[in-house]
Amino acid sequence: MSRSTFIAARNSRHRTAALALYRALIRTASRIPVAQDVAQKPITQIVRRRFEKNSGYTSFRLVYAAMAAGYKFLNLLTKAQTPNSPEHTQIIQHLQSVRDTAAASRAIPHPPQYKPVLPPEPLLINTAKANDPPKYTSNILPRPKDSLTGPRKVPSVSATADGQPFVRLKKPQPHVMSRMIGRKNRIFESRIMNILDIDERVVPEAALEDEWDRMMDELLAEEGSKKGRRKQQDLRQSAREDRSKMETFGWSVQLSRLWWELKIEKTWEDWIARGEALHQLVEQERSLDERERGRSDAMKRKDSNRRAALRRSELDYDDAPPNVGLSPIPALPLLEVIRSTMPRDEGLEKSEEAQDPFLSPSWAALVKSQEGRMLKWAGKRVVGQRGD
Repeated sequence: MSRSTFIAARNSRHRTAALALYRALIRTASRIPVAQDVAQKPITQIVRRRFEKNSGYTSFRLVYAAMAAGYKFLNLLTKAQTPNSPEHTQIIQHLQSVRDTAAASRAIPHPPQYKPVLPPEPLLINTAKANDPPKYTSNILPRPKDSLTGPRKVPSVSATADGQPFVRLKKPQPHVMSRMIGRKNRIFESRIMNILDIDERVVPEAALEDEWDRMMDELLAEEGSKKGRRKQQDLRQSAREDRSKMETFGWSVQLSRLWWELKIEKTWEDWIARGEALHQLVEQERSLDERERGRSDAMKRKDSNRRAALRRSELDYDDAPPNVGLSPIPALPLLEVIRSTMPRDEGLEKSEEAQDPFLSPSWAALVKSQEGRMLKWAGKRVVGQRGD
């Protein structure tokens, strides 16, 4: 029969012996006379920490060594109860060394702990109310003269190839700013790519699915009809009338396309508002720069008149307005439809924001307003046709 492994936690005799040793050490350590200025912490706390450290031992060798050391220190603490004894002096010296080591460790300057840095204030702040067109302002620009360390450098407004506006305050451009611009561009481009994917891949697949459903409906109508050819035609016609275009796969695809169009319009409206705000802020910075350089109003008028005369001399034709017509179509038609159906009550606005956007009255009104266009596109997207 093989010898079983000793598990200290499952041995009742070992548990009784360990608890008895622990109580004896605590009781004996508390009776040692120690001055308060020598030991900042009682000896009993040292005993508790050592028992807690050794409580996880499962090896018989380590458990035996820990118990043997406990009985050895029990004899030492018992003899240390007598003042001026060698054991008492040894305990006092150990406590004094522990105190000196702790004091020396506290005297060493530790590296400063990391403190979380609060994010800086954004350059533009949207002050518009909910469901209103965005309107931005800034608490940073224009910069007061006291905050500048040198001559004022007027920032410049720039834009990406997709139309995202941003302002250049210094050179080189910060990496965080470049990363933010790139991230927003990727989001905008991904939405456009979603629309292209819908037009080039999903719409033809939806047309095939709808064609298959139509064929299955006709076959079911033919199999279920037993009253002649006329009855079959009547059933086919009724089935086609009952089956609405809004229940097809192509209609759901057009709904998803409308959603991405709405997201793009929201992004474009936000970029337009940001561009106008940045332009106004840069113009304010430029006016402050001209004022700080001491340019008078007369000089400004002189410069403007000179630029106007130069512009007129470069034109070979009169200053009549160009013969260009303005389109009556609004720039953001989807957003105008949504805002025209928004409730005026603030409580209704909050309740609408909390629910599913596809169940809101504004989305229903948008779908209804674009229903003709979407049905026309869904009807043209038949098998074999790709054009609008």
